[in-house]
Amino acid sequence: MYINQKKPVLFKQNPVKVSVILPIYNQEKYLQHALNSLRNQTLKESEFICVNDGSKDNSLNILKNYSSKDSRIKIINQNNQGTGQARNNGLKAATGEYIAFLDPDDTLEPDALETLYKKSKKQNCDMLVFNFKRVNEKGETLSCFNLKKRLQRFYNIQEDTNFHWRDIKSRILGGLYPVAWNKFYKHELIKKYNLHFANSNLAEDNVFVFGASLAAKNIGYSDKCLYNYYIHPKSALRSRSDKNFCIFKSIDSVKKMINKLGLKNELKKEFDGYILRFLSYHMKQIASIPKFLEVCKKKLSPLQNKKLNERYIANSMILPILEGLIAKRK
Repeated sequence: MYINQKKPVLFKQNPVKVSVILPIYNQEKYLQHALNSLRNQTLKESEFICVNDGSKDNSLNILKNYSSKDSRIKIINQNNQGTGQARNNGLKAATGEYIAFLDPDDTLEPDALETLYKKSKKQNCDMLVFNFKRVNEKGETLSCFNLKKRLQRFYNIQEDTNFHWRDIKSRILGGLYPVAWNKFYKHELIKKYNLHFANSNLAEDNVFVFGASLAAKNIGYSDKCLYNYYIHPKSALRSRSDKNFCIFKSIDSVKKMINKLGLKNELKKEFDGYILRFLSYHMKQIASIPKFLEVCKKKLSPLQNKKLNERYIANSMILPILEGLIAKRK
């Protein structure tokens, strides 16, 4: 439900140019930083839809306080349903011409929304992908994600020229980086294709991002780093749990989406490669590896299972080393 506050600062914003959606669960430590980055945006005709996903800390009170000061901050309060469903509920409430996402422990550069909006309008982008910085808690830049460099072996993307997913077909399932927040979406595209996030604790972004990428006729690119992705000590390594078997739900959601778009045969090779990369990456987050491999035997081809086992052996040798390095940095 919405929580109405008394006497907020009113902004004339008809129509709303951009809706920014924040899924929030127990983020009292970082939330104010994220909200300040939104309030300081140079583009004022925006709304910030904050979905409080059953937080047990002070996150809701922080949201109420900010909402009382700024009418653009709208609150949806719900029982805990997970990040995917929180974003889906945020999309239902959004009224903006374009959609952006922000995680509550990250920030946007002050000119991010204005830059993305103007560029999307000028180039008629259905979706626009942009670069981001990985930042530590001190605000120091650790590294920069650069899409142009990431894709240069496959396609030479240009700042002022749109491209289509078939231009990067071999890397379309993951090549644009499978997160929602380094992309800017035309709301009309999301509604037309009923794009939504998976009801999963892991990789809930994949089906939404891949769906938008495959449905978009015009994909734009901005070379600017407009998003600050903060690396926190607790986020360095996700705990192992059999709850993370939900990754198979994510795979099934992507498969259904591809079939719905009529691209099953055209993307068979790319989808098989995506499954192998995806499972290899998330294998380290599963507690019962024998059970995991048994499920894979039923779902994957013999060749895929062989390759997955090879990667598991390699990961088993590398992972303890990585964990040791992470432990030393804490």
